[in-house]
Amino acid sequence: MIEKIVRIVRTRGIAGLISAVFFRLYHLLVRTESFYNVKNLLYGKSGIEIGGPSQVFSANGLFPIYPIVGHLDNCNFGDTTVWEGDINEGQVFQFDRKKPAGWQYIVEATAMGRIPSASYDFVLSSHVLEHTANPILALSEWIRLLKDHGTLVLLLPHKDGTFDHRRPVTTMQHVIEDFNVGMTEKDLTHMSEILVLHDLSRDPVAGDIAAFKARSERNFENRCFHHHVFDTHLAVSLVHHMDLQIQSVEAIRPMHILIVAQKMMSGALPNNSAFFSDLAQYRRASPFSSDHL
Repeated sequence: MIEKIVRIVRTRGIAGLISAVFFRLYHLLVRTESFYNVKNLLYGKSGIEIGGPSQVFSANGLFPIYPIVGHLDNCNFGDTTVWEGDINEGQVFQFDRKKPAGWQYIVEATAMGRIPSASYDFVLSSHVLEHTANPILALSEWIRLLKDHGTLVLLLPHKDGTFDHRRPVTTMQHVIEDFNVGMTEKDLTHMSEILVLHDLSRDPVAGDIAAFKARSERNFENRCFHHHVFDTHLAVSLVHHMDLQIQSVEAIRPMHILIVAQKMMSGALPNNSAFFSDLAQYRRASPFSSDHL
């Protein structure tokens, strides 16, 4: 625990430590409705997490599935990250102290070709997809790893609750165009918008504007960018575009969009019409004002 605190302070500062403590206490008091609805899809199953380990999936987290899964591997883009510190590849991914470690891959989330297709029952991702320049390519890879009827658990940041609140929501057309042109992780297309509209008062670990600009220019090294800006409707549209059957959608304070979806068998198409209705439950229950527009 002490080592973890020191690591957070070193990488994210005192403000980052305060934020981590706040979210831990918050998640002790909250469980998502989705967890109780879909935990049977994950119980005892084998999966892989993209990024992490993530507090939201821990025993005290918002969506506490680490204690109930059978096995969990991990993928991270580099051997050093802002969030996890130093990472080694091998049987070292410790996601739950009561579970054996999973295999740690160091590989791009958009290019996971050395991991065999249909290897896993589920894929987890918490606040990772917004850091990818090509979300459709990333999701294509993650879905490739799933068996038929496998489950994707996807958490994204809602713009209203983050430092992105001044930025416009990305359009689905833009996300599709990024895929069509083969956008790479070296992309800095959104940097000018981010430098103007990023709310540094909500991102104290980023420092002042000069430090933030310097960090942003090195995004390929640190992956701190939010290339794309999400509200719940965009998140639903993206998952539907990937031909996944949506099981659950929730917008959750202080900043989360949670979608649970399943991979269809080859040739089958999902029916997600209920999630595009103005009367969709997530719209009526969302704590974020932009979801009601």
